[in-house]
Parts: sequence; C-alpha cells; structure tokens
Amino acid sequence: MKTIKGLIALLAICCTAVSCEKDGDKIILSGLEPSKLIATATDIRLTQENAEAIALSFAWNNSELYTNTPGMNVPSSLPHISLQSAADAAFTTPTETVADKESHSFTGIELNTLAKNAGLEADESSPLYFRLKVTLGTNTDPVYSNIVSVNITPYKIDMSLIKMLDAKKEKVLGTLYSPESDGEYAGFVSATSWLNFFLQEGDGTLWGNVGVDGMAFKLTNDESMWNCWYPGQSGCFYTTVSTSGKEWTATHIPVLDISGAVDVEMSYVTSKNQWKATVTTTTDNSVIQISGTGKKYNVSTQTDDAAAIDTPIAFTVNGNQVALTATAGDITIPTAGTWTLTLDFSDPKTGTYTLTAGEGDDPEEEIFPFLYLAGIDDGTTGPDWNFNVKIARGNDGIYSGIVYVNSLWGFKMYTTADDWNNYYTMGETEGTLIKNGEGNITAPEEGVYLITVDLANLTYTMKKLENRIYISGLNDVWDFTVTLDKTADGVYSGTIEVTTVSPWGFKIYIEPENWNDYFGGGEGLLYYKGEGITDDAAGVGIYTLTVNLINATYEMIKQ
Repeated sequence: MKTIKGLIALLAICCTAVSCEKDGDKIILSGLEPSKLIATATDIRLTQENAEAIALSFAWNNSELYTNTPGMNVPSSLPHISLQSAADAAFTTPTETVADKESHSFTGIELNTLAKNAGLEADESSPLYFRLKVTLGTNTDPVYSNIVSVNITPYKIDMSLIKMLDAKKEKVLGTLYSPESDGEYAGFVSATSWLNFFLQEGDGTLWGNVGVDGMAFKLTNDESMWNCWYPGQSGCFYTTVSTSGKEWTATHIPVLDISGAVDVEMSYVTSKNQWKATVTTTTDNSVIQISGTGKKYNVSTQTDDAAAIDTPIAFTVNGNQVALTATAGDITIPTAGTWTLTLDFSDPKTGTYTLTAGEGDDPEEEIFPFLYLAGIDDGTTGPDWNFNVKIARGNDGIYSGIVYVNSLWGFKMYTTADDWNNYYTMGETEGTLIKNGEGNITAPEEGVYLITVDLANLTYTMKKLENRIYISGLNDVWDFTVTLDKTADGVYSGTIEVTTVSPWGFKIYIEPENWNDYFGGGEGLLYYKGEGITDDAAGVGIYTLTVNLINATYEMIKQ
C-alpha cells in the first residue's frame, strides 16, 4: 500500500450552524465543511490468508469548528464521523462504520464483510464506493465528502459455521453448524459449568450477550456486549444460536438411555464430545432406541435450574449418520454379542454412529485422580525427584492446580505416586504432551502458576499468577474491581464489603477480563471452576478474606 503523504485542500467551503438557547442567549456552532477523502489503494484482491492484515486505509481533513461565544470550547465528541460504503455511487443502501477523527483502517475480513453485505460477488473485481458522512447532531443535515471508488475482489465467506471463542477471543471452544448458511446454527457442545464465550460468524461478525442484567441468552453484536455463559451444569449441551432472532438456547443432556432389546445408560466422554455404551444382545437383529430428557435454558428461563424446560431428546440413524429427532428411531444390531455403541458429535456438521464388536478401549480416557509433577520443585527440594506436588482431576476430566514452580531441569507428569514407568512429557512443542516420551516438560521461570492438563487431547497450559487476584460476583456485581493483594506465594488477602447477599455467590479470578480461569468452592475449600462461594450469606458487613490458592483453601472472617 502507498503511504498517505498528505491531504488535498478543501474542495469547497460552507458553513453549517447549530444553535441552542442558554440563559436567553443563542449559541452558534459553525465551521463544518466537506472533507477530502483519500484511500491508500484503488484495486484490492482479498484472501483468507491475509484476513487479519490491514487491507485498506482512509484519511481525511477535519473541519475547525468554532462557536460565537468567546471562551466556549467545542465538545471533543463533535463532529460525528462515519464512513459509508455501498455498491453504487448513489449510496442507495449504505453501510456505516463509525470512524476515528482523521483516519480509519479496515482489515481484510472487515473489508470482505463490507463487500459481502454490499452484494459483491466472490472472486470477481467490482467497485465498492466510499464517502465520509459528518454531522453535528441528530437534528442537523449531514455533510458528505467526495466519493472514492475502490475495486475489490472478495473471497467466499463460509457462513455455515459459527465459532465459540473464549473470553480473550483467541481459543475456539466449540463450533455450531448452519446447513442453510442462514444464521440458524445448532450442534452438540461439551461445556463446563458457567463456561463463558463469544460467538464469531464466518464474516467476522462478533456476537455476545446483551450487556444488561437479567438478559441471559439474548444476543447483540454492538460494542456494549458481555460474553455469553452456560448455566451451572457441566457436560453435553444441545446448543442453538439464531443471529436473526438474536437469541440462543442450551439444552443440558444429563444422560442418554438405550432401550428396547437392552436397557443401558450411555456415558458422555467430555473431551471427545461422544456418547458411549457397551451393549450385549442375545439374538440377531436386536432392535434398540436411544433417547433421554434434556433441560432447556433460554431467554425465558435464564440460568435458573428450577425453570429449565424438560425437553425430549431422541436419535435416529441412517448408515453412519445420527440425527436428532422428535421420536427415537429403531437401530438394529445385526448379530448377537457384545458391542460398543458410539455417538460422535465432534464434527459440527454431522453426527456419526458406530457399532464395533467387543468392549471399547479408550486408553486416553483412563481416569487417574491426580497427576504428580515430579521435578517441578527440584530447585527447592534438591535433585532427587519426588511425588509431593500433585494436581487433581475435575469433573470435566481436566486436571488443574496452583503450583509453586522452581524447577532446574524441567519435570514430568506421573499418573501414579511412586510409579516411575507411566508418565507424560512434552510433545513436539510446548503445550503438547506425549506418553512415556523422551526428555522433560520445559519449566517456566520460578513463580506460582495455574497448571491445567487435558490428557484426552494431550495438551497443557501454565499461566503465571501476578501480585493481585480478583473477586467477582460479590454483591452480585460481576466485574473485576474488588481485588486481593499477594501476601505470600500463592496467598492473597484483603478486606471486602458485603452490602447485599449475591444469589450466585462470588468467585475468585486470577486475572482481569479472563472469565475462564476461576475458583469457586465452599466450607473453606476452593475448586477450580467450582460453584460460587456463598459465605456472604453471613450478612452485610466488612470481612477479611484470605485465599491460599496453592493449598486450595480460603478463610472469610467478619470484622
């Protein structure tokens, strides 16, 4: 792109006046003039690979506004500036983008979305027209700049998928599918209790929860959005999203039952988004059905468990495809014997059904209550590794814990105390694991870390704690303004004021604006991603709250 060297002189001069009465005097605001709009390019081919890079920039000159009252400054919020784009020079159906005071840039995905919304064909070069719209208020006529035409070749946008992003909008937590690419998405999601997320469509449009209390499951794409959140259940959720209706739903499926020739409960494998069961039939061509009852949460129920709507869940199969239906269809098991039946929803576009002979073997799903981090403290205890430091497995299958790291040579994760033969070490890159591999897991610098491990996906994370943690939900205010300061390694303490009892309790977050890493608990014990702490039920007043994240304990004493 060529750098903008300067701005062309004003094409014309006109004065626009806005007046108001103040103490009997009329204040006149003048000086609004047409700006000269300049673009950095006239012909652009957009690609998916460069979607996040700056593709096109605009600059313009600003009017010098003034009043007829000496000493009275023009508000810094004036004038109101937006860039309009349209497929025709008459701007029949323009799209407006709020702009900065003197320039604005579009990334590739933003420009591609403007082109799509204007009706430009993918892989064809077509003009997109831009102009600057400037106003002094809602009661004044706008002033427009010159029109700039840019030939744009957009790429095809896949609107069949919507991604669920974490609080930082970086990690994909799940994906939902829209077979008609019409903004109506659905799918099965493996979610933890109170999982927070944003939604991003294929054109880059970001969706979140309406930023008002009591509006759970109501969507918006304006800048005031909060993240969305699942209710306080963990496991499998049939999730729908309607961007046209600006709502979403979450139906929790606690269990699926196999009935007919056999009577068996299916188990949910959270890390794989699969339902599994072992069935034994005594006759050939035995017929079974799969069904259950879900609890549906939506705009009307909010996240109230008592209000959740009982919803029938049933499946039918066609070949290796499985589909959600109103009434359970018949499934035939061809020959008598022991079989492993699997419903797999890991592909957001289609569920699959498999029936394999024998009992299923999922070695990565073998459950160990703890992982022992031998070597993670050899800078403190000496070169002889031990099994003193461990992290626990949560209900969602994720191991987690706050650990003081002082490692000289790195460490390994052992599945059983004093068993040196079964362990996990670092894979090809940091953050990945391999079973019984060579070498150690690279240790970070000395400090206190939140360590999480997903053995099913062979991944781990290590996040360093800083000198402050955050209490959110206190007095039913969910922000990061209440803090506790570090008093020792992993220990934080301070005073908090309870002015009203929170219906959800409060939680402890390790960094601001990160809703995914938190601790809840009760009766003095902390649990990673646990329920809200309800000790505030003791009543209004000033409390001393001390949190020991390494020991997973807390103490809340009323002053």
